[in-house]
Amino acid sequence: MGLHIQRKNVYSSPKYDSSFVSIPGCNGDLIVPNRRYENTQVSYSVYLSAKNSQQLADSITKIKAWLYAQPDRYHILKDSYDKRFFRYALFNSSLDIEDELNKIGVFTVSFNCKPFRYDIDGELPHSIDVVLNFPYMIFCRMDGSKPENDWSNRWNQTADLVVPSDKNMFVLNTNSWTDGYWDYYSDADKSRIYLKVNENWKKENARFALYTFISDETAWYSLEKVSEDIYRVTLPSKGETVLVNPYSFESRPLIHLNGNGTGTLTIDNENGRHEWTFNDIDEFIEIDSEKMCFYKDNTLKNDTVTGTGFPLLVRGENRFILGGGITDGSVFPRWCSL
Repeated sequence: MGLHIQRKNVYSSPKYDSSFVSIPGCNGDLIVPNRRYENTQVSYSVYLSAKNSQQLADSITKIKAWLYAQPDRYHILKDSYDKRFFRYALFNSSLDIEDELNKIGVFTVSFNCKPFRYDIDGELPHSIDVVLNFPYMIFCRMDGSKPENDWSNRWNQTADLVVPSDKNMFVLNTNSWTDGYWDYYSDADKSRIYLKVNENWKKENARFALYTFISDETAWYSLEKVSEDIYRVTLPSKGETVLVNPYSFESRPLIHLNGNGTGTLTIDNENGRHEWTFNDIDEFIEIDSEKMCFYKDNTLKNDTVTGTGFPLLVRGENRFILGGGITDGSVFPRWCSL
């Protein structure tokens, strides 16, 4: 279109939205924060070069068609001044173009922009996988006089077990040597598995161990005592999915999760540990923290999710833990800065 930029107000920044309330007898106004930034104006001084008045008129027609297209939504705005970032912008002002000798159209373009600049890298997907992939397991009652964990030192054992997505403690039935049921022990650490023993298992100075197996991999773990009847073991992580926010501002990611049934997403960062439980997952579910919704395709799924708010990625490390029926996913972090 032959459009050239003369200059840009590169250093424009948004205003933090807050109100001030005057209280009689109180020095200084009270600040009422609205916890948001207002839109900001980004302006460019530009010109159109043309060989004649007709060429200038044709170029102006194309420029207007570009600027006024789809005026009911934001568009991505990028320029060569700040190649690492882009903005969400809308042109919604008038356009006054000066004709200098029918050769140069000089004018200012002002865009109404969302407050943040977005890092281009933050629009790329980052894979997340199940961190704590619990294998099959067997709780064993071991000979307390022998410290080695192996089958020859085993007195009794449970059946082959798989940890349910919403339980983390196996409770032995009263007077049983093998049978029990899964329950929940109040502990935020997803890597810990608990065993509640009965009087039979506590006899003869027994100790307890966990035997895990999946495919060709096997491992033994000794349980440590938590209370009179409850023991626990911490399973090793299968790897950790960590995304690092390089900026000082929270980002509101777009997250795609694959799986079926009931599953969990946990994000652990400097603001604490936040968990969401998803029910009735059918192949996948998506989270848009910017729009504040859970959905699949065009169907809202907010009523199938429990948890507070929506995922936010703070400055520094953000650890992702998937559980239950969720197998993997991807995160578009939307890193942003002012």
